Amino acid sequence: MNELNKYGLLNSLLGIINNYDEDDSRVIIAKYFLTHFDRLDEINIYDAADECFVTRTSIRRFAKFIGFDNFRHLKKDHEQYDYYLQFDEKDNYPGYLADQIIQMADNLRNVVGTEIDQIVKTIMGSREIIFLVSDIYGARCLEFQKEMIFSGKMVRIVSYNYSENKVLKNINPDDLIIVISVLGSFTYQINDFINTLHCKKAIMTSMEDDDMLGKYDLVLPMGEIGHPSSKTVYHTLAIEYYLDVVYHEYQKQVRKKGT
Repeated sequence: MNELNKYGLLNSLLGIINNYDEDDSRVIIAKYFLTHFDRLDEINIYDAADECFVTRTSIRRFAKFIGFDNFRHLKKDHEQYDYYLQFDEKDNYPGYLADQIIQMADNLRNVVGTEIDQIVKTIMGSREIIFLVSDIYGARCLEFQKEMIFSGKMVRIVSYNYSENKVLKNINPDDLIIVISVLGSFTYQINDFINTLHCKKAIMTSMEDDDMLGKYDLVLPMGEIGHPSSKTVYHTLAIEYYLDVVYHEYQKQVRKKGT
């Protein structure tokens, strides 16, 4: 299960530096790992302890605090964070980005259809909505979370330390989990874990693996986007576009039901 927690490492570290006091040893350690994230796999526990002016026991305790058995598990296999380091230079980036947004909107407009009615009805009939996402997509759900909570529907976002998360441990059969995995890699990683959760399940993705998608009650398709080698608007703006459409339809249905 620790292998899954690596998909939320960045959110774990950011959560610590954003929410704890500056002189807390956990902040010092988290800032060190963030500063050296590009060579995390090369850092040994002796160097980490010396640089942070803490003991090796403190480093091990920190690893456990954010969901890893030990420091070795914390620092291995973080290729997914290459996402943040990718840079594809364009001569006219504003024009390129505008074209990408237009193409994305056209694509999503063509695939967002009857599924919206279905997901909105499922949301209305669910106790709570829980996004299960890698830390790449966690921030994309925040505005939707605020809107829905103020509309009377509780929404939670789980984007780190999945194996020990109390929200997931206390899942209710009437809850709805929404997995976001644009290209599908996160979907494969959480496959065994998602099968242990007894609730309604939906997924927002562009993948077309029928066997994998068959494990979900609802599929929110993102259309054909291929396999881009670098970050695209689908990793950023498409999530917010999709969720804004869902929220708009949710409000329509709520108001219609109230009249």
